[in-house]
Amino acid sequence: MEKHFFNLNPTQDSTSKNIKPETEVEKDPNTDFVFENPKILSDTRVNYSFSELEGRELKPGHNIKFVVPNEFKNRIVRDVILRHRKDPKYSVDIGLNRHDPNGAYSRVELFDYKNNKWVGWKDPKGYSSDKFAESRSSSDPEEEVLHDWLATVGPIEISNIRVTNVGMNKEYSVSQIHGLEVVFFPEIEDVVCQEKIYCSGTEFIDIKNNKLLPDYGGGSTTEGIYKGAIALNQSKPALYELGKDPGPNAKVENGKMFIHLNSGQKLIQVEVAIGDTEHLDYINPKTNRKTRLGYAKLRVGIKRAKSGNIEWFIENANIPPQGVIAGGPHLENSMIEVGDELVLESQKDTSYLMGWKLSYKSE
Repeated sequence: MEKHFFNLNPTQDSTSKNIKPETEVEKDPNTDFVFENPKILSDTRVNYSFSELEGRELKPGHNIKFVVPNEFKNRIVRDVILRHRKDPKYSVDIGLNRHDPNGAYSRVELFDYKNNKWVGWKDPKGYSSDKFAESRSSSDPEEEVLHDWLATVGPIEISNIRVTNVGMNKEYSVSQIHGLEVVFFPEIEDVVCQEKIYCSGTEFIDIKNNKLLPDYGGGSTTEGIYKGAIALNQSKPALYELGKDPGPNAKVENGKMFIHLNSGQKLIQVEVAIGDTEHLDYINPKTNRKTRLGYAKLRVGIKRAKSGNIEWFIENANIPPQGVIAGGPHLENSMIEVGDELVLESQKDTSYLMGWKLSYKSE
């Protein structure tokens, strides 16, 4: 176990928790709705979810704002997860190549109250920051993970979030916003971290040492080879050598990973480095590479020793070719008791666990 001490908020002052929403929230005529009371899921996660089955309709040039709770306004943003789609009734003139000439695009921005300005997300690989709203049913909105804000935008502290439809066609570039989640880094000065790497070359963010972007030992750049990784929900043998030993205080049973948790401490964050691309022995015409893109979903929870029940706090998270999925238990469920275990489960497809990192806070 490694113990780190660092301050995520060196500029924090005694007045910042009383910051009022910026005046643009009240004055912007293109703001259709202001979401003020989100659900706090954990010490690091806030959820804004619309109750309407169809989501909130958002026309081009209009936006929805989300007010950050006071206790999170000094936090540094890690990821923003946007749930959106385009209703099929607005999908017209679609060509044979499935191109939508009237695309609806969502732009996500954070209000940096220290510098009094809106800041947009930047894709680490240089792709467009505006997210295309796919034509989907109301029961299946797409979850767009806008990741690595710290590396691409910086350690900004926010008071509001804005989602704007930047599509061009007033009649057909219409999107449906179902909600969003914000994942923050913990607001603590000292944290105890427990980490295990299976796939060589994998590294997690380390703010103390100014490492602001994770690295991966496998994924799209290795054509789906995750050498040394632990396979979850594996249905057939891999074409390369996978890891077999999950390490001390961990085990793999029925395709799931179980990790012993430290009792008497609060589990505040779990980071999972994982991917689901399958390496093939032939060129796949769909990818033009020796790969098959996976469709695995991740679940993470705490299995309680006393009851045997699993309290899931990450569910149905889309697993990319390579990425870090982060989350934590609800504040009321964060205390770990003797015998409790962390459960990592891959559903619908095989995934490859490259490493994990646990962050604890003493009671």
